[in-house]
Amino acid sequence: MTHNYIDYFTTLGYESVDKYFDLVVKDFQRHAGIKSDGIIGPITLSKIEYYNSENYCPEVYEPILDNREAVNCCKLEKHILTQRLSGLSWAFMEAQEEYNFNVLHNIAHAVLESASGTSFIARMKNNLYGFMAYDSSPYASAGKFKDYPDCIDTWTGWMIEHYLWETGKYYNGNNEYGVNKYYATSPVAGINKAFLVQSYRKKLST
Repeated sequence: MTHNYIDYFTTLGYESVDKYFDLVVKDFQRHAGIKSDGIIGPITLSKIEYYNSENYCPEVYEPILDNREAVNCCKLEKHILTQRLSGLSWAFMEAQEEYNFNVLHNIAHAVLESASGTSFIARMKNNLYGFMAYDSSPYASAGKFKDYPDCIDTWTGWMIEHYLWETGKYYNGNNEYGVNKYYATSPVAGINKAFLVQSYRKKLST
């Protein structure tokens, strides 16, 4: 039975489900709006029966490159960018224009990796993406940038070259599911970035 659940959660966009089963179940429950206890009981089963890859978080499989978002700086500042990311809409939009990297996916990476620019690495090194921050020495190894716009521009180009182009060393698909295969150790990072994109679109549509 557990094997069936592993297959199910994998189709939703989670990574390494067999290794992090309890964490994945809790994350699923959280997004499904039910008690996050890691127990697959009747309520969780009903959510499993309801959700599939098309209605849970399809953003995890959508293209990051060649998928421009029809949005402007004013809307990003009003509805999306908070805390230390406020005022950076122009930099994120420039990255979309120059690199064809979806602006909402870019922002989602920065928000999740740096807690909207408030993390220690973000504040001390202007590093919004945990760029080069390896688990064994996160602060010491993390890249340092001149400022946040410099970080956004540099990271976006690097991300495309290494993760989103088919010739990239870590390419596994032009989407958050593929990126999360090698980019983050957390099995829920990719889908949670995709859920941020989903929430951003809801805010922008209001």
